[in-house]
Amino acid sequence: MTEPTVPAAARDAGETGGQRSGDVLLRVEDLRKHFPLKTQGLIRRPSAPVKAVDGISFDLDAGETLGLVGESGCGKSTAGRTVLQLLEPTSGKITYRGEDVTGAKGERLRGLRSDMQMVFQDPYGSLNPRHTIGTIIGAPFIIQKAKTEKGVRAEVQSLMERVGLNPEHYNRYPHEFSGGQRQRIGIARAVALRPKLIVCDEPVSALDVSIQAQVVNLLEDLQSEFNLAYIFVAHDLSVVRHISDRVAVMYLGKIMELADRDVLYSKPMHPYTHSLMSAVPVPDPKKENKRNRILLTGDLPSPINPPSGCVFHTRCPRYRTVLSDTDKARCTGEVPQLEPKATGHLAACHFPEVRADVAAAEDTVAPTQ
Repeated sequence: MTEPTVPAAARDAGETGGQRSGDVLLRVEDLRKHFPLKTQGLIRRPSAPVKAVDGISFDLDAGETLGLVGESGCGKSTAGRTVLQLLEPTSGKITYRGEDVTGAKGERLRGLRSDMQMVFQDPYGSLNPRHTIGTIIGAPFIIQKAKTEKGVRAEVQSLMERVGLNPEHYNRYPHEFSGGQRQRIGIARAVALRPKLIVCDEPVSALDVSIQAQVVNLLEDLQSEFNLAYIFVAHDLSVVRHISDRVAVMYLGKIMELADRDVLYSKPMHPYTHSLMSAVPVPDPKKENKRNRILLTGDLPSPINPPSGCVFHTRCPRYRTVLSDTDKARCTGEVPQLEPKATGHLAACHFPEVRADVAAAEDTVAPTQ
């Protein structure tokens, strides 16, 4: 059964989660990315593909940050790369500034790169070890043939200083920097041409906790200065809450819930979001002891053959303990739409329930200093 997408009326009414500015920069509609399996042996038999991203839809406004969260293997990183078309979409539509850019190639795609950039998870693996920092950060100017007032070197050194690096280290190589400094190099390269959209693929997950807040604060400062829009991919709910305006929760290639950050963290509706929120530790032992911890049973289903109906029903606590047989039949036979359940609050669940008792406390956010 084909999953229905978010109704156009809901999007046009501004009901795609949270308070919206109305200046839509990016629109993603029913985006899918399936990876074909390579079969062994002389006889090649067709096999079911890996459905890494299986029909997601969302809007992103200029200057806004959308957090993508979920457990490992949910497809959030693949979604970010597919939006930028580092991976070619299997189907769906990507609209940037009102223009359909799905499947853009060649010169057209290269032109989009000045407006759409990425910060990668591994700050060392994303940097060429044979190139100096000056060459790495200056590459966008050379590739896009961008003109600078004082030359590429002066522009690169200005960028280095802006992200907290010593401009005198222009001729050093990536291995001479720490992990946090390498990520700053990647950020400097991403903002070099003043893009409008940056996909941050778990940019702080490989860094020490003491460095994470510095990098997150740098991203926020650059967003304010250059009016950047972020798709912030992460599994750390505290970091996502600190930086995001809206949050989308992904599971097995689909968006389960989408809402304003404060609404999602205080009044989660989807059973999967309940389990994620309940796992966030609270520093106060008294508050922690009063919270309900929801443990999911069973393994994550295979994206090659996802469950019918709602893909979460095989691990859903409500499905196992609360729902009647009639309701269970609906969960297994009908794919839930990602649709408004309250003003600005979308959930892909037939039987959503607000669970304030498992909400993440406000004092779990990342430090700001």
